[in-house]
Amino acid sequence: MSQEDIESIRRAALDYLEGYVSADAPRHLGAYHPEAIKRRYTVHDEVFGITTISPQTMSDDAALQTPRDVGDFEILIDGVYHDIATVRVYSQWWVDFLHVVKARGSWKLFHVTWHRRVEPDSPH
Repeated sequence: MSQEDIESIRRAALDYLEGYVSADAPRHLGAYHPEAIKRRYTVHDEVFGITTISPQTMSDDAALQTPRDVGDFEILIDGVYHDIATVRVYSQWWVDFLHVVKARGSWKLFHVTWHRRVEPDSPH
């Protein structure tokens, strides 16, 4: 794995996080592969379900955000194998687990699983 690939994987995660919190919808949307999905496992009143969000919905929501500073965050690249990677993003608001793929020479988010940050100061 080249240093350029590592930097491109990190850039995809940064575009995802920073694009959203800065209300830069095109930057946020550009982080995703066109067939990507974002999911969250939820429990409401003891009813279990999976919430699925499209990249376009996320981008539309990003455009409505009040731009803010991203604050403290951490991006950990857990593993890379040929054209796939696993990345964790810890911000003050969320914890995101990303599956990233190299498609047509560009690293893009393919699947995102996330949770609201329950205890921002807790170790991961």
